[in-house]
Amino acid sequence: MRYPPGDARLPGDFGQRLLQIKLRGDLTWEAMAEALGVDNRQLQRWRSGTAPSGGAMLALVRLAARMPGGLVELLGDEWSERQRNEG
Repeated sequence: MRYPPGDARLPGDFGQRLLQIKLRGDLTWEAMAEALGVDNRQLQRWRSGTAPSGGAMLALVRLAARMPGGLVELLGDEWSERQRNEG
């Protein structure tokens, strides 16, 4: 399956989405950074609008996938809608 290039910009509320993942997982920022394999300062950069690398985004998706509703929280309603349309 081929995936066309898309708009890789982060949503404006990405920092809030990270906060919601943290809360869903009952994590501290330090524990979340450790679970993602990144430094806490890097997590702070993401919260401030710096885009995660591809590998870091994959780690975020994997972390969110372990939480009920986590993927929708991280990826938004657009992802949920796409899943319904493809399923």
